[in-house]
Amino acid sequence: MRVALAQMHIIPGALEQNFSTMLAMIVEAKAQSADLIAFPEMCLSGYLLSDQWLDRSFCAELMAYNEKVRLASDGIAIAFGSAFVDDHINERLEDNHPHPNKDGRTRMYNAVIIVQNGEYAKRAANTDLLPEGVQPKTLLPNYRFFDDERYFFSLQSVSQDHGIPLEKLAQPYLIEVSGGRTPVGFEVCEDLWCQDYRKDGRALNITRSLVHNGADLIVNISSSPWTYLKHDARDRRIRFLTEDMPESFVPFYYVNSVGPQNNGKNIVTFDGGTTVYNSNGEPALTSERFFAPDLLIADHSKISTLQVERKEFGKIEQKYHAIISGLRYLKDMLGWSEHPEFVVGLSGGIDSAVVVTLLTAALGKDAVWAVNMPSQYNSSSTRNVAKHIANQLGIEYLEFPIESLVNAHKPVFDKLDTQFDSPEWMKQLSDENIQAKIRGTSILSNIAGRYGRMFTNNGNKLEVALGYATLYGDVGGVIAPIADLTKAEVYDLARYLNRDIFKQEVIPESLFPNALFEFAEDAIAPSAELKHDQVDPIKFGYHCAMIEAFTSFKKINAVHMLNWFLEGTLEQNLGISADLIRRWGVDDAEVFVKDLNWFTGCIRKSVFKRIQAPPIIVTSTSAYGYDIRESQLPEISSGEHQALEQQVLARKNYWR
Repeated sequence: MRVALAQMHIIPGALEQNFSTMLAMIVEAKAQSADLIAFPEMCLSGYLLSDQWLDRSFCAELMAYNEKVRLASDGIAIAFGSAFVDDHINERLEDNHPHPNKDGRTRMYNAVIIVQNGEYAKRAANTDLLPEGVQPKTLLPNYRFFDDERYFFSLQSVSQDHGIPLEKLAQPYLIEVSGGRTPVGFEVCEDLWCQDYRKDGRALNITRSLVHNGADLIVNISSSPWTYLKHDARDRRIRFLTEDMPESFVPFYYVNSVGPQNNGKNIVTFDGGTTVYNSNGEPALTSERFFAPDLLIADHSKISTLQVERKEFGKIEQKYHAIISGLRYLKDMLGWSEHPEFVVGLSGGIDSAVVVTLLTAALGKDAVWAVNMPSQYNSSSTRNVAKHIANQLGIEYLEFPIESLVNAHKPVFDKLDTQFDSPEWMKQLSDENIQAKIRGTSILSNIAGRYGRMFTNNGNKLEVALGYATLYGDVGGVIAPIADLTKAEVYDLARYLNRDIFKQEVIPESLFPNALFEFAEDAIAPSAELKHDQVDPIKFGYHCAMIEAFTSFKKINAVHMLNWFLEGTLEQNLGISADLIRRWGVDDAEVFVKDLNWFTGCIRKSVFKRIQAPPIIVTSTSAYGYDIRESQLPEISSGEHQALEQQVLARKNYWR
């Protein structure tokens, strides 16, 4: 038996384009004598469609495309991911009982559909509880940005509805091959990630049930988003299956999608990672194409003898590919035939330098304009850096001094100040933010609107978290390419762009700090340049590690930090050096507590900015947007927090 795994680029919402892509890959699979071709989860429609799934006219159109795929299965078996609306359930069951979705609508499955020679494939043991050729996803994720439970009915819920053991519904399908029929078990994405789903005191392992019911091999179709070390995560899940069923594990075929999708607030990328595992759970065959389409052909009879070493890219290289994928295929998510063109505020700082360089790498120099907008507070150094970067990239460079626009606002506020009171610090902050608003709203957004371009948000994850940006100024734009990168990662990515992508000093060395985030006298430290001698109030490196911890799956908080200070384990838990702790003075208990309260307070107070921010390309395991879901709340300080804070202050110094 020859199996083709179609690592397909999926365009969300584009049924006809995705169907055409499938047809081309089916033709290629037939040319390579494949008996079965497997496509990813939701390959016709895309996966992250939000409430588009509630549009029944769209779902009806999708059902029509399911039929088109069935008709394309002459001479080959096709397993493909799609939604299936079970609107004939009562006719099939010959009863009048209601069988709704959990929201009361017609029942709909996120399913793998199996067809061959123009017919729906047969199960090894048939059941009227499910449509022929349709195997619903067993486990529906309800974390991060996954909302399967909101829209779909699971195989587990079918089991509960009818009081039938789940194991009886997990039947392999009989795929016709020369010389007979091969029983193949099919499952969908999360069904592999079963370790944390429990039933009767053990993992709800649908793979075990499929093998018990006679499957000679398993095919898992996925649309599983990329995260760093995703290959390792998949391999660990396979190892769990081999440990859970050590005597009966069979070769496992895993196919995943590529391309970006979005939920409105996050742009989520899919890397592929298509892999065939042998009966020992070891990678036997892997796709060599990262974030790119591929057709992997496997001879099932030889899989048991194969084993390969998986190639793993470095962390920053993987994040680079994720961002490039999000930028390069933005046109597909918008339904455009051409790439969008961008205008970027290029200040001469590291963040805007990286954004403009990424855009040029993704879309080409003709698609990018850079605009420098100096005021009296901008140094000649940053202006020269901005010009240097634009010249190195070969992009259009425009310079618009904003001092006259700033001055035009003064009479308005001078008059208001005679009528209304405001503290001096608030007036000063307002004067600073006027500059940012002029740049973002008056210039960049108007250039974008006038010349058919988009403008970017250049903020990094620390700025997003701490609210160190001006709403309607630099908190604007249509996309935030680096808003899930810490400042430390921005520097690492800048070095990678120079060294590995452009192979020259596009981004000047004067922007880079040393390992402790110290800047030489002739270097350019990060600054908003909204007032004289301004420097960013962020403890780079240290705060980078903190925000990674605070937004991690474990959701570290101030109580953890206080405990780590008392235990003397900040270095180990944050993954930073003792020298970095000394560099920022947070080994002093009073400084540590004051900084921690400032840090957590800034995060809480800036929720309103993040709610209004543009979509973020996800590069971490927990990104702001719709991945981290936030409500605007008052300060919540527990008794434990207050007690620990007093203990820390009494200790006085981290090193004792």
